Amino acid sequence: MGQMLEMRQIFKDFSGVSVLNGIDFNVNEGEIRALLGANGAGKSTLMKILCGVYHATSGDILIQGKKEEIKNPLQAAEKGIAIVHQELSMIPTLTILQNFFLGKESAKRGLLQDKKMREEYAKVCDELDFHIDPDIKTRDVSVAKQQMVEIMKCIHANAKIIIFDEPTTSLTDDEKKTLFQVILKLKDQGKTIIYISHILEEIFMLADTVSIMRNGDMVGTFPKDELTIPLISEHMSGKKYVAGQRLKSYCQKESDSVFKVEGLSGRNGTNNVSFEIKPGEVIGLAGLVGAGRSEIVRCIFGADRRTSGRFYVEGKEVHIRHPKDAIKAGIGLIPEDRKREGVILKQEIYKNATLIQLGRMLRRGVLNFGKEKEYTNDAIGKLSIKVASINSPIAKLSGGNQQKVVVSKWLDDKMKVLIFDEPTKGIDVGAKEDIFKTIEDFAGKGMAIIFISSDLNEVIRASDRILVVRNGSILKDLDNTNLTQKDIMETILQ
Repeated sequence: MGQMLEMRQIFKDFSGVSVLNGIDFNVNEGEIRALLGANGAGKSTLMKILCGVYHATSGDILIQGKKEEIKNPLQAAEKGIAIVHQELSMIPTLTILQNFFLGKESAKRGLLQDKKMREEYAKVCDELDFHIDPDIKTRDVSVAKQQMVEIMKCIHANAKIIIFDEPTTSLTDDEKKTLFQVILKLKDQGKTIIYISHILEEIFMLADTVSIMRNGDMVGTFPKDELTIPLISEHMSGKKYVAGQRLKSYCQKESDSVFKVEGLSGRNGTNNVSFEIKPGEVIGLAGLVGAGRSEIVRCIFGADRRTSGRFYVEGKEVHIRHPKDAIKAGIGLIPEDRKREGVILKQEIYKNATLIQLGRMLRRGVLNFGKEKEYTNDAIGKLSIKVASINSPIAKLSGGNQQKVVVSKWLDDKMKVLIFDEPTKGIDVGAKEDIFKTIEDFAGKGMAIIFISSDLNEVIRASDRILVVRNGSILKDLDNTNLTQKDIMETILQ
């Protein structure tokens, strides 16, 4: 098949800072092209230019050999370009069906054709073998199911070029298999697929070719069979690959517990959960998507209402009805949904970094920018956050650097417990290592850590103990001595 897409000598600057340096990117019809790079490499910026979100400073876009000017996302859609975004873009107060057809409703004589829309929705559900009530409010649906609906919307648009930006970060293994089958079916139909993922195993399962970016440059495009995970990592980072090692344990086993939960239940499905954590200990919560891991920690943090249960910090009972109560007790949360609950996208980086620490930023009752700047710059150094200016909106940062800013809010010696809920979702290998180093540093200071990840390798790597969760309850408490993924999965499925 012929060439579907050519992006020629694409340059992009933001406020005089160059982020793309003459990128050439070509993809054929019926090809699955993986686009890889560390956070901040320029992948998302390049794709946003293709989708009309950003305008290139200079360069050309050709679709099937014809030069096109894409000024906005609507024009991109009209030219057959669709994207499944890494971060969810659905409106929580609308139903699934309303979100599915938003801006593309079927109408006749000014009236919505509800029956026709439901039939079209059902057809896509059948194609994906994924069924969800079209009338349920989106806010009442899990992140995993919302992500699948985003994918369904792009397939329904019948685009010629489909960009998948980290589409599997919230999907179960069965949902991933369904997605991969659909992608391969689209390839057979001659669709052009651009696939962005930090899960390199997916690349070897799906891609025909791999393009790798680094610091705004295109390192090269390679046949998949010529690459290995170490070689990809070296191309992405420019450094010799070093495999991730088990984190050093700082668990103070002989000490009294720093945090204890007794009989916790909640309206969100959390059911009679009890556990305790020693100073410096990292406990992992393992379970299938929908098992209730995030719900447990949201009850602990006061984000979801509990119906029963008690909390103790350093032996003293604390009453948590709201996140501010948890923060006052020394409990912090890095939430699963970073952009909805972790940052304020339109606010400056320094305001996001100091949001929890405002009390420390006062001078005679007035916020002091000097203190905010000092705190933020210190956090940037400690967490290796890449920023052009702390005065820039956090929305301009890559996903990995946004996540580090979320973590930076909790760099306070008074914190006793820190909860990491899917902290590595959608970030690159280098940023993941920075997150693991931060967890190790916090544990080394005697902080109790709760760690959640859908990647069991990460849970094993980070944790001293692993609590297996099913249906909102703790099924088993496993000591992480020579544990394997198989051991954990057998416990989950027993």
